Amino acid sequence: MNVIYSSINDLFTAFVGKEKKFTVPVRVCIDKENNLWKIGFITEKKLEDFGMKGMVAVYFPFSYSINGQMIMVPEDSVIPVDLSPSEVMKFVVSGGVTKIN
Repeated sequence: MNVIYSSINDLFTAFVGKEKKFTVPVRVCIDKENNLWKIGFITEKKLEDFGMKGMVAVYFPFSYSINGQMIMVPEDSVIPVDLSPSEVMKFVVSGGVTKIN
């Protein structure tokens, strides 16, 4: 039970706590053939502990939800988004209907 509590606590802290984690918005091409992209946030830059050198963890929030998906991707396939993290999060969570300032 403690594992579940600490995981949920870490997630909420990442969104609104002192130690916000969603500070590096990025885009990742998930299908080069059809030019499909996802917007997410780097949550971990070093995955050597998992035996995944050169990979980063990217969290992709779902629209209209606090849920999301974390995917480990090659570092060189991540492109930084030059917008504020809060604007990017609002855009993704709103399903793309929120205007970016």
